[in-house]
Amino acid sequence: MNSAKLLSLSLLGCGLTTAAWAVDFETTQLQTGDITRSIQLLGEVKPYQQITLYAKVSGYVHQVNVEMGDQVKAGRSLLELEVPELVAQEAKAQAELKLAEVEAKHVREAAAKAPELVTQQALDVAEAHLLVAQAQHTQIQTLINFSHITAPFNGTITRRMVDPGAFVPAATSNNPSSQAALLTLTDASRLRIQAAVPEYEASLVSLGQAFTFTIDGAKPRTLQATVTRHSHSLDQTTKTLLVEAEVVNPDDALQPGTFANVKLGIETHRHTNLLPIAAVVMEKATAVAFVYQQGKASRRVLKVGFTDGVHYEVLSGLGPEDKVLVVGTATVTDGQAVNLAAK
Repeated sequence: MNSAKLLSLSLLGCGLTTAAWAVDFETTQLQTGDITRSIQLLGEVKPYQQITLYAKVSGYVHQVNVEMGDQVKAGRSLLELEVPELVAQEAKAQAELKLAEVEAKHVREAAAKAPELVTQQALDVAEAHLLVAQAQHTQIQTLINFSHITAPFNGTITRRMVDPGAFVPAATSNNPSSQAALLTLTDASRLRIQAAVPEYEASLVSLGQAFTFTIDGAKPRTLQATVTRHSHSLDQTTKTLLVEAEVVNPDDALQPGTFANVKLGIETHRHTNLLPIAAVVMEKATAVAFVYQQGKASRRVLKVGFTDGVHYEVLSGLGPEDKVLVVGTATVTDGQAVNLAAK
């Protein structure tokens, strides 16, 4: 004899009818809709673009025009280097260029006045010397231009590594790049939210999938996005697929470098039977629902598919006309007397 019958006999022995102790429940029915299976991932917030600016030429820091946290526009002067050796070389190259121009001019004039006295070879050599002098002068000027560090894009100065007077070596293969680092510029007006999808789920990833992420902290925020791009190839070490969602960050409310709890909608079933999660009871690994039948709860074993935290996908076990009790956290047994709650 089950517990519901024992309770019924006990109450009847006390003079109470079954209807007197019946519990009120709201009911629901199967609905048709779409449901998405999601996976939870640990993601990271990264800036849309970020670079560390290095010195192309050796020199002394003459002036730093920005501080950490400054907002800058593309093209703004950020830092100036003193390059005395290059300045001296530029003066020498300028003098050699003038000399080559004078020599080439004289040879041309002589060839025009007395072509029989000036060979074509002499004219070609003079012109070649002029071209070499021009190239050398342009090269020195180009190197001097590298002493003026400007912002390549709009952003924020997130690191400043040097002060005026410091010697900075050129960033070459012979010098560690860290010694030539000057500033770090970050563009956080847009952000890349990146997460790694395990190998067994990677084949289900596609562009446009729902990408919800939560940033924990003093003021937790949950934002909606979609998969903007993915790597199309698994990482050889971790065997994961890198996915990325791009979001705008106009008020700088999100900070690059923080972790994000990502919920990725990996697979969707459309036009399927859905039941609210509050109407499903999990008995270990078995999904159960209770249907209202003639004043009693009738236990039904369900075959369920996806769940999105709000609904279960019901594959079998219920019909479209069944009135399913919304039991929530209440305890219900098969055959228990129940009432329908007034709506």
